[in-house]
Amino acid sequence: MSFKQNVEENLQHFAQSIGLGELTLNEHDACGLCFDDTLVVNMEYLVDDEALVFVASIRPMDAHDIAKTNLYETMLSFNLQHHSMQGAFIALNHDKSEVLLIRSIQASADYGLFETSLEKFVNTLEWIVGELESAQKNNGKSNKNDKSDKLIPKPPASGSGDMGMMV
Repeated sequence: MSFKQNVEENLQHFAQSIGLGELTLNEHDACGLCFDDTLVVNMEYLVDDEALVFVASIRPMDAHDIAKTNLYETMLSFNLQHHSMQGAFIALNHDKSEVLLIRSIQASADYGLFETSLEKFVNTLEWIVGELESAQKNNGKSNKNDKSDKLIPKPPASGSGDMGMMV
């Protein structure tokens, strides 16, 4: 079995387990899922890397946003918590217009690893989105010279078993 066939089987097994019916890669070797009607996770099979990559947009970026520095600082602090990020990391897309959460797994992964990796990715995505919303609210209310109001992220609970799917 090829790595792509393995990815396709994992996607189909996942789709059946959540009652979706069919989930397959498109002509670009990609597909997507929407969780809780708000969190979109795109998956792309990379032939050369023999990997399946999960990518989610956290928020768009405005090139003229004056709060960008505070957001970058917060995002970078998340990347330092590599264990809490469940193997994912935050990055900017190529034109710096969007903040992304990214995680890669081997395309040869069995279904159990695929499902666990997807669950951890969605949990991390929910956590990051919530923390950035909280940071944005705090930036509008706090004194910029007061270091006590710095955002201290708390990691998501791992292994909760609930991906909160709305497909």
